[in-house]
Amino acid sequence: MSVFEYIILSFALAVPTMVTVRGCALKNPIRLTRGLGVSFLLALEHTALLLLGIGIGNMLRFGVSEYDNLIYLGMLVVVAGRMFFNAFSKKEKPSYDIAKWVTVLLLGVATGVNALFIGLGLGFRVLIENDLWKVGIPLLIIVFLFSYLGIMYGRRKKEVRARRWMLLGVLFLLILAVKGAFFS
Repeated sequence: MSVFEYIILSFALAVPTMVTVRGCALKNPIRLTRGLGVSFLLALEHTALLLLGIGIGNMLRFGVSEYDNLIYLGMLVVVAGRMFFNAFSKKEKPSYDIAKWVTVLLLGVATGVNALFIGLGLGFRVLIENDLWKVGIPLLIIVFLFSYLGIMYGRRKKEVRARRWMLLGVLFLLILAVKGAFFS
């Protein structure tokens, strides 16, 4: 996969985090300097979970590209489906107190489950030795920027059209899934 595809993938993974962090900062505003630390911790956790997923996927891969590409497609479709149904959920989104570091740590794991699943699917297509930096650096930077943007939106009580953002992330995931599974 190219760096551009990893940037698109990072964008798709960062959108749900931005929406969640915005809701948290709306109910429990924090200082922007603390928001930098929160954003960096979330970005580190997402990157670690994605790389863990790629490592596990590398151990489980079959070595037959037809099967590996279908597993990649399936994992990306599962994550896209989760994001799609989350976007149209009528339930009120929970907010957490991101002023506590333990809560931020657990929130990073909870929002990073999508990154783990996508990393698992990616592990069937790419080797971690070849794409470690190509996938890690864009994800770290983009999740950091988007979660900090969510904190700023929440502090200012800016309205975010979460459904549109989530659908854009779903669209990016589906494009990458089809491109990776059928046109590689």
